[in-house]
Amino acid sequence: MITNEDLLKEVSQKELLQLSDVNATGEIDQSIIDDCMQDTISFISSFITIPSNPSPLLKDIAVDLTVIELKKRNGFPKESIKEVQEKCESLLLKMAAKKIPTEVTTSGAKSPVQKKRSFVHNSQRLDLTGL
Repeated sequence: MITNEDLLKEVSQKELLQLSDVNATGEIDQSIIDDCMQDTISFISSFITIPSNPSPLLKDIAVDLTVIELKKRNGFPKESIKEVQEKCESLLLKMAAKKIPTEVTTSGAKSPVQKKRSFVHNSQRLDLTGL
């Protein structure tokens, strides 16, 4: 669902190295990142079914939750990540309620529909010159 490139759009290479290098080898530990990504996908799956073509918002949520998971493994204080996690959870709840789309549809663009308004305006203007 997400890749390292998606993570690098959110955090720098140096920060990703610091978050994933739990053994202090000086290299990015891909197994730690993959495990955090799997934890994130499992968490998201508890709210919604993962679509084959996820929306950009769902990808952003997955990236944010993966970064949070990496920070949790490094002992970051819960208060510093609580706000972002609550925001992601509220968005996932809205996606579960079908208020926010989870999948990008590739069908043709929908044309705007003219809605009926409560006030209908006449095409003739009111003549106020004699008043």
